[in-house]
Amino acid sequence: MTERPATPHDLHSEYAEQDAGEAAGPFVWRASPDGQGVVLEGNCPRCHGRTATEIRRGLPGTGAKGIRDWLSGTPPRPAPAVDAAALTRERHFCECGHPHPQLPADAPFVGCGASWRVAVVLPGDVDEPPVNAG
Repeated sequence: MTERPATPHDLHSEYAEQDAGEAAGPFVWRASPDGQGVVLEGNCPRCHGRTATEIRRGLPGTGAKGIRDWLSGTPPRPAPAVDAAALTRERHFCECGHPHPQLPADAPFVGCGASWRVAVVLPGDVDEPPVNAG
């Protein structure tokens, strides 16, 4: 994202696993660099740091229901469409990359520890409409 957050990144807030509820600011999704998923970008509602999470798509042919692809010898392919509404139902975590004070060595993400759901998802591609949690 190119715009700056309205509130600067709070680098001094201590790590705390907290549910921040629903993030009010919009998040943007784009295809991942390898095309095998999407990257959801926005600002953490707790520390206001820029966060980006890569979400991998399920690959047909890699699970029990994909034996037909395995038998046919066709390589697995990612699902072509993005279910942006699903992104509003998922719980997201701060991955701002800043090691906030008191960050445990075994923390699953480098960030402030916040988690949230996204209220508004905007596509990085102008051909897709915005998706609101409803």
